[in-house]
Amino acid sequence: MLSIGEFARLAGVSVRMLRHYDQLGLLRPHHVDPASGYRSYSASQLDRANRLIALKDLGFTLEQVGRLLDDGMSSASVAALLRERRAELSGQIAADVQRLNEVEARLRSIEKEIPVSTFIETALPELTLTQLSVRIDEMAQIEDEISVMFQRVNDRIESAGAQRVGPGVAVYTTTGDGMVVAAAEQIGDAPVPDGLERAVVSAEPRALTLRYEADDLAGIQSAWQALVAEAERRGLRSDGACREIYLQTPYDGDRWVIDLQQPVS
Repeated sequence: MLSIGEFARLAGVSVRMLRHYDQLGLLRPHHVDPASGYRSYSASQLDRANRLIALKDLGFTLEQVGRLLDDGMSSASVAALLRERRAELSGQIAADVQRLNEVEARLRSIEKEIPVSTFIETALPELTLTQLSVRIDEMAQIEDEISVMFQRVNDRIESAGAQRVGPGVAVYTTTGDGMVVAAAEQIGDAPVPDGLERAVVSAEPRALTLRYEADDLAGIQSAWQALVAEAERRGLRSDGACREIYLQTPYDGDRWVIDLQQPVS
């Protein structure tokens, strides 16, 4: 037999809550000493305690918990409910982390704390790329689409045994109200692996560029905003597909190093 203190420790609840559950008839002690009123519990009661606490944590009222337990709800059924709740909470956490990153990036943009280096005017070379592309209508789609596309591109390049001859490249081409996003690698004149396409990005005589260096990509939108604002300050206008050249990523180094390149005129 277990004392009420021992049982409370094993069940992960307070002694006060065990007494409350006893008063409500949800979890009666296995034995109560008639003289002292001392409560004792059996280890076999831990299963009911676990189900009770799990159902309560899922949001059921104690009255509902009592009915579910009295109706014979099994541990397996409670476990299924907990797995569903775990999936819901995981989704909420992921969404909250995404929103937090967006808020932090927007805050950095407002406060002008942008991890960028010097703006440089330069010409851009022609690029021959092997890529996947997709049209998007909402900017929020970019982050979800681009990482998946790069993974698919690289998987197919590796399966084909092709060698990369330059850094990865993302190309963004505005089309009406939407945008075509391409995730690309450079493999020179090697045959294009199945499922991918070859594209040539034309040389540009004039572009404004900057280098983004950070531990994550939370500030990259702010960096692009800074680049476009600088172009406007110089009396330039965007004129052509912009590029991101991934000089280093956390997969081959310790942080992101990306050249942001915007053709201008």
